[in-house]
Amino acid sequence: MERLGYPATEQGRAESLSIEPEPTQDAGAAPGSWLNPLRNLAMLLLLALLVWLGFRHAGELDRLASADPLWVAGMALSVVAVRVIFSELTRHTLAALGHRIASFEVFALTVLSAVPNLLVPRSGFGALGMALRARHGVPLATSGSLLLPLTVLDLLVVAALGLAVQAMQIGFERPHSGLIAVTFAAVFAAACVALFLRVQVPFAPPVLARFLANLGNAWRRLRRDRGFALRAIAMLLAITSLRALRLELAFGALDVSPHLPGLLLASLLGDVMFMLALTPGALGLREAAIVYCAQLMGVTPAASLAAAVLDRLVMTLVILVTAQLSAWKLFGRAGRPS
Repeated sequence: MERLGYPATEQGRAESLSIEPEPTQDAGAAPGSWLNPLRNLAMLLLLALLVWLGFRHAGELDRLASADPLWVAGMALSVVAVRVIFSELTRHTLAALGHRIASFEVFALTVLSAVPNLLVPRSGFGALGMALRARHGVPLATSGSLLLPLTVLDLLVVAALGLAVQAMQIGFERPHSGLIAVTFAAVFAAACVALFLRVQVPFAPPVLARFLANLGNAWRRLRRDRGFALRAIAMLLAITSLRALRLELAFGALDVSPHLPGLLLASLLGDVMFMLALTPGALGLREAAIVYCAQLMGVTPAASLAAAVLDRLVMTLVILVTAQLSAWKLFGRAGRPS
């Protein structure tokens, strides 16, 4: 049977349904380990910068205690809405790859996977993959691959919106606008290359080679569904709008009124930093991006930092509370004695 190309065992049949075999890691090899000291150093420098900004603008941060509760409640609702839309996007992508899972379960797992990101950069992808494999037998190669196109599509949408807002509403002559435009253009170009070209790097490290192979395999399957790209882009636009709304509510809670085009640009630049995070949950990176756009918003850097910190606090608290409630709902009955 095996000589004819048919798996002779149940395990063989199951493996034939996955995108590719589970990658194995050579115990003696540590691809990318030389990047760890640089990543840790960058994280410490960014955190030190955030602490310095906090001390410099400590007087403005006192306003956080007097934030309007109604505006803060609106921020909390926007965080939950983002998680709901992202979980639905993940569920539709899993379905396109042949794995149909209930809506609430995907929501709970995606929220729970967001918690490790608060401690270790991008660790949520691995946590979600392990959960899907344990509960539904989704291969790690599949779960890892489905997140890659979504991340690249998200970067594509954010970068395109950033360039459009800057070109039509702000221009390229104002302070910092040149560097911001270059950042969006570079991200947009890289996302286009990742989506539409089959990139093969000779002598690439195993981690990079697997990343490119998984992205190509998943994207080829997803492109067969004509409605996937349109549905994904629509959902990502909704997520991006809700993030900008949350930042606007943060300023409103502190009784600050920024210019809308500058606020949109600040939110979009913060989204880029969030998705390219070197620090846990992009801590320091997103805040720095928002402060960097303070002049474009027509507010002081101190007020911009206060709004960014409030945005961070509300997002973190809502994710932790929602994850705890989701865990109780998802695993509570399983832990009770019958």
